Amino acid sequence: MRNVVLLVLDTVRKDVFDEYATRLRAESGTSFEQARAASSWSAPSHTSIFTGELPSQHGVHAESFDSTFSFGAIDREETFLGDLPKHRTVGVSANSYMNRAFGFDSQFDAFSDFSIGSHVHESLFTEGMAVKEFLSKTDEPSATKRYLGFLRACVEHDRPLKSVANGVWSQVGPAVKRLPVPEIVDDGAQNVARTAREQASADEPFFMFANMMDAHTPLRNLLQFDQSLHSVPNDWSSNEIDKWELNKDGAATQEYTRNYRQLYAAAVEYLDRMVTDLLEDVQRTTARETTFVIVSDHGHNLGYDADDGLFHHTGSMTEGVMHTPCEIVNPPAGYPDTVSELFSHLALGDLLVRLAHEEPFDDDLTSEWIPAETVGLLGMNPTWDREFTDDEFAYWNRMIRCVYHEGTKIQWNSLGECDEYELDPDRPSWQRRIDDDVKPAMQATRLFEEELEEYKRQAAADTQDLAFDESVENQLQQLGYL
Repeated sequence: MRNVVLLVLDTVRKDVFDEYATRLRAESGTSFEQARAASSWSAPSHTSIFTGELPSQHGVHAESFDSTFSFGAIDREETFLGDLPKHRTVGVSANSYMNRAFGFDSQFDAFSDFSIGSHVHESLFTEGMAVKEFLSKTDEPSATKRYLGFLRACVEHDRPLKSVANGVWSQVGPAVKRLPVPEIVDDGAQNVARTAREQASADEPFFMFANMMDAHTPLRNLLQFDQSLHSVPNDWSSNEIDKWELNKDGAATQEYTRNYRQLYAAAVEYLDRMVTDLLEDVQRTTARETTFVIVSDHGHNLGYDADDGLFHHTGSMTEGVMHTPCEIVNPPAGYPDTVSELFSHLALGDLLVRLAHEEPFDDDLTSEWIPAETVGLLGMNPTWDREFTDDEFAYWNRMIRCVYHEGTKIQWNSLGECDEYELDPDRPSWQRRIDDDVKPAMQATRLFEEELEEYKRQAAADTQDLAFDESVENQLQQLGYL
């Protein structure tokens, strides 16, 4: 029995990972070259990893996810965690969905939530008390009394000076961030790595889930980035143009596109350094063998032709979004160096359990046919108050399914469209449309329990409560979901 750590590098696409995560690629003992996400955004993709089910089976997707949703409604015994009864389970997350606000902590014995990051609130020192942490525990209406209460809490904290510094930063940080200098606080990677080190047990076997959000939008220069990788001005942010201006209006300039791609690559390289150091520290401090699985929940469009010129990952199942890294560092003896067959995130839970129990690699983890799907747009204001015709909204809100088989991808949607794409095993995250007048084979449609148009109709008819908590709503807006 060994420890297993699942590290999800949120929003990292396969081609950029291969080029910029050189340390992790070098450390990897087994590389899955044809891994595919089960869906195109965090909540359904993570749920599919944990349950082994498609969104239309587990029911977590844009048209079911609202302010009342809780991952606590998912029986832990029905996830792969139920097959690890002797492992202590630990979760550490910077993701806006995989957090306490949506009950994700219920799946673990211990859980640490860093889902705010520098998008909305931030802490200068991770060891000190965060202002957000204090405010969540008080309902004092007086600003003066809240301030004095925070100072008292800082004095009682293990790191009083760093806690006070966090309080000061909460006030001056927004002004500092407007200065033409790199930002100094990342989007959770340091917090996640530090806590993962602390939670790694030297004695009892453990399973750890960790999510790092630093490759997700909004993209801007961080002091921690390798500055030789980009020439982006320090005051630039990808939020200068929103996703609908990019995708609906085609507003991206050459300069914007270059900046976007360069900072995305720099973020992936930063994660590569952070995670490699984390792996070395955990391996050094745990007596039991520890295996690490590094994946992403989905990728991201960067405006390439193969991305259909799109940015972000809303309403899209391009290979930039669906083709993900999947690396095993320190696998048990006998695992292959490279897996070239199709591998779905639906089988990732089974792989993690086999690793934890030191079972040999099973060829049945791969498949000749693998499915994926996404369902609609998320949010109480999915079009961000922009003018959409009925046809435009129907297009972005469509349900999409795809099936991979023998170097091709068949993709169809609730508008009745069906395309065939050519894939190239030597060109990750790439696709080329070769036919737009096809029908999915029966063997492909049989991979889904319900017919697409009927499932979409039922999902769209459900009523959603979209009164999110203000802090949650703010962050989802910053990340491009609301």
